Amino acid sequence: MKKGASAVKDSGETPLLNALVKRRRLKTTPFHMPGHKLGKGLLPKFAKLMRNDPFAFDLTEVPGLDDLHNPTGPIKDAQSRASRLFGAEHTFFLVNGTTVGIHASILAVCKQGEEIILPRDIHRSAIGACILAGARPIYLPLRVDPDFFIPYPPTADEVALVLQTHPSAKSVFQVYPSYYGLASDLTSIARLAHSRGLPVIVDEAHGSHFKFNEQLPLTALESGADLSVQSTHKTLGAFTQASMLHIGSHLVKADDVRRQLHILQTTSPSYLLMASLDAAIGHMELSGNTIVAKTVEIANRVRAELKLIPGLKCLDEEVCGKNGTAAFDPTKLYISTQDVGLTGYQAAELLIKKYRIQVELGDRLGILCLFSIGTSPADADNLVRALREIAAGGKQRKIKRSADLITLPLPKVVLTPREAWFAVLKTVPLKDSVGEIAAEAIALYPPGVPLICPGEMITNEVIEVINKLRAESGSFHGPADPNLRRITIVDSC
Repeated sequence: MKKGASAVKDSGETPLLNALVKRRRLKTTPFHMPGHKLGKGLLPKFAKLMRNDPFAFDLTEVPGLDDLHNPTGPIKDAQSRASRLFGAEHTFFLVNGTTVGIHASILAVCKQGEEIILPRDIHRSAIGACILAGARPIYLPLRVDPDFFIPYPPTADEVALVLQTHPSAKSVFQVYPSYYGLASDLTSIARLAHSRGLPVIVDEAHGSHFKFNEQLPLTALESGADLSVQSTHKTLGAFTQASMLHIGSHLVKADDVRRQLHILQTTSPSYLLMASLDAAIGHMELSGNTIVAKTVEIANRVRAELKLIPGLKCLDEEVCGKNGTAAFDPTKLYISTQDVGLTGYQAAELLIKKYRIQVELGDRLGILCLFSIGTSPADADNLVRALREIAAGGKQRKIKRSADLITLPLPKVVLTPREAWFAVLKTVPLKDSVGEIAAEAIALYPPGVPLICPGEMITNEVIEVINKLRAESGSFHGPADPNLRRITIVDSC
């Protein structure tokens, strides 16, 4: 057979690149990740370098540039600066996103068969870590706000009860803050775990900016976390996929975490991603308090203005003190659109098509807008203006709303995620899977909260939830069948 590129129709086409170019031409106003918001939130020096000649910085481990897996030079120095800035004992740069940090953290503290206490509204990466480690998840109760239908964080009392009933658990895992900005009483939860000698792992993907403003919740490390994983790219000025893992105490050894990262992180780390982390650190050292204060001010102003618009409701600080919520991040703006006759899916579609405003999330009841150091006052004005027009015309459209609320029942865990993952498998129609054991995760994305995980029994309630969300344009990660007509189950184990 002759070597060389095969002759195919449309040879040389670049569909993804074309889609990115098309998106760029839209010139949208971003209220989504990453936090640099099309470069506006980057360290100016770094932004200039990226505009002028980004290719010159896409390098490998040549002399003088250090090695992420054995840092002794500039990478080591950059990580040390991050440790000092965020108050950590040690910091690791992550080029595989916060997902790899969560994997490494759980692998560092849990062995096969050991129990780990988790909230149900975890990111699916925590389930992936349980598969890798062979850990057995023990879930905390899930409670949902009746007005906004978003999960509340677990209370310290709930954690205490689960610790009593599962005295052999090896770690407590928390999400802080939630995707919607709700923060638990992590200080009390950490105190409970530490009284039993258990390390606390925190998915702090949405809290890398907390360190820089007193109106924001305490950081996970300030609250007593032993391991915190932050998505620097979500709220600060780093490229997508660039994150950090912070060690906050001596309960977890840096060498144990490093050992896991050696097998999990790529051996070809992107120097562009690492440079963006370094730039984000430098940016926050220079002016972090000032620029985060401006972000909080802009978000608070928008929330106050939207509250005056009939039909719109905003999640705000009034949620504090309710069902485990100890603090609230005002830079996460969740807006209920149901009283103007629109689902969040419909509102998000209107915003992008008519106003070229892209939100982070549209769901059954509303939209989520993320404010960050890259958000400008003009961006905020555009959002308020668009939502005012949408709300004014919403009732005239008479769009039928769903009145029922979807509930997420706690699962019956039959096998560990690892046992189910490596069992003999088969696929069956979703409608015929009641009573079977799931062998794949099905997570609503965003934010990535699992509806069913490997090792859990499939119930009528779970199928009903999946079907309702699928009918309302919900997007899912995890299933082999993207249309979710079939599901992978355990045949034998």
